[in-house]
Amino acid sequence: MDKPDTTRINTVPKLFWYNVENYRDDVTMWRKHRGVWEAHTWGNYGNWSRDIGHALIAEGLKSGDKISILSETRMEWVILDMAIMGIGCITAPVYPSNTEEQVKYIVKHSESKVVFAEDQEQLDKMLVIWKDLPLVKKVVVIDKYYPRDLPNVITLNDYREFGKTHRSNNPGKFEERLASVEPEDIISFTYTSGTTGYPKAGMFNSHNVISVAKHLPDMLPTDRSDLGISYLPLSHIAERLLGHFIKLYSGYVTVFADSMEDMPYNLRQTGPTIMFGTPRVFEKFYARISIAMKDATLLQKTIYDWALKVGKKYTELKDKGLQPSLLLKFNRLLAHFLVYRKIKDMFGGNIRFLLSGAAPISPNIIRYFHWVGLDIYEGYGMTETTGIVTGNKIGEAKIGSVGQALPGTEIRIAEDGEICTRCPQNISGYYKNEDATSELLIPDEKGDIWLHTGDIGHLDEEGYLFITDRKKDIIITAGGKNVAPQNIENLLKTSPYISLAMVYGDKKPYLTALVTLDEDEIVKFARDKKIMYQDLADLSKKQEVLDLLHHEISVLNLDLASYETVKKFRILEEELDQDKDEVTPTLKVKRKVVIDHYQDLIDNMYA
Repeated sequence: MDKPDTTRINTVPKLFWYNVENYRDDVTMWRKHRGVWEAHTWGNYGNWSRDIGHALIAEGLKSGDKISILSETRMEWVILDMAIMGIGCITAPVYPSNTEEQVKYIVKHSESKVVFAEDQEQLDKMLVIWKDLPLVKKVVVIDKYYPRDLPNVITLNDYREFGKTHRSNNPGKFEERLASVEPEDIISFTYTSGTTGYPKAGMFNSHNVISVAKHLPDMLPTDRSDLGISYLPLSHIAERLLGHFIKLYSGYVTVFADSMEDMPYNLRQTGPTIMFGTPRVFEKFYARISIAMKDATLLQKTIYDWALKVGKKYTELKDKGLQPSLLLKFNRLLAHFLVYRKIKDMFGGNIRFLLSGAAPISPNIIRYFHWVGLDIYEGYGMTETTGIVTGNKIGEAKIGSVGQALPGTEIRIAEDGEICTRCPQNISGYYKNEDATSELLIPDEKGDIWLHTGDIGHLDEEGYLFITDRKKDIIITAGGKNVAPQNIENLLKTSPYISLAMVYGDKKPYLTALVTLDEDEIVKFARDKKIMYQDLADLSKKQEVLDLLHHEISVLNLDLASYETVKKFRILEEELDQDKDEVTPTLKVKRKVVIDHYQDLIDNMYA
């Protein structure tokens, strides 16, 4: 297809309406309704957004006003986003997993005047904190069912009818507001899921978003024939970018998964061609395969091991630009029929490529899927860079790197190893936080503004970026060795039985780790071994489980330098909890908080 001319179609709302006007009858979204997959066209998408936009105008919302969306990922989320932006207002997303206090902070900090809440659970949060939010004039509930006698609470369907009435009485009012949106106008906040302090509100404009939307498909081509799946939180910039914004430029169709838990089932139902995931998503798929092979027959294990060796040899030759022999090609075809095909079917059977981001992924995971014919391309970015600054291209990937800079993006490494960027997708700053903005965006000796990422890394001779760790997380052992804990933690999580890991060892003679168990896999292990237990806390203390984890970590230690090996570990009795502020909504460990909560356990490993 012809790509839209972004010199003329230069805002996100205009980009959206370009698709509505030119592809009105084309399907753009699928969602499950009463157990049946339901198609929605660009025209349907546009009508919904225009009606909601009219309702907000009738509510008295002015350009620049803020509106919060408190919901899981679903079709209505993106409809609301386009309605809000289309009238010049600012979307302030809230993670549905946030506690009442966290929701209150974001809604109050953003000065939101209307909140779209998904269901009764999210409405209940708002009802508890509403008295502390004097600017909120209305809560709109996306689901149809809730107690109807609440003042200033309305369903989304009723709100849409309200908008339709305003639309019929005020034709062209939405279009006037749409035309007034400029490329440099703030269209959205995205609250950081940072590991320290209160979340900060990164401010985005259309120029930031379109810069990425134009250039990312140059690295990982997508078009209207592609089908993607959206299941991660749209409150996070990565999913919003890859599941929502990019399609406005390249036009691919989106399937909305029933839920995060149902996503693997939805994959097999719908067969997407492209998929974005965090490292944890791909780790879970890898774990399922690893566990299944432990229960396989001797013949199945033999065939599987042979197929992996074939895949490894084949891909290593291809990556070096060498031509595999006819025998190797035949063996790979046979391996595909016997093994690879079944693994690909877990992803729906049609995947062209997988994209990993939001956190570093273990190179071992990428290599494994590469061997079986599923290519994972890792990219790098952060909230403050509109999600991405580098990415690996199809056919040009370097495993272990996060790829090369997007067109128009400059990267330099500071003297202390910090990665700095200068690019059109850099945000203009944080809302109501000048101090944090001045620490993020720093002029150089020429007066050029560089964004300081807080990540440590290096560039190779071909411009591929390699991430080492977070600047503040580097461990210096008692022996003076600099250790990047993130790399070790990613390796530990390749065990199917470990869900999260935090490595410790600053100024200590050796490294230790706190780990949490993957409940699904450890329960299956207990069942197979006929281990009696009361709950996960009890199971974590069983000697069989301790022995299992000791073996898993010992094997993984073989891939590390001696000073990087984990000498001791402790299993936490429960998952790290967002409600206790131990992890971010994207499951990044808040090290200082976790260390404070489990200092006794850590001290015990050095006693």
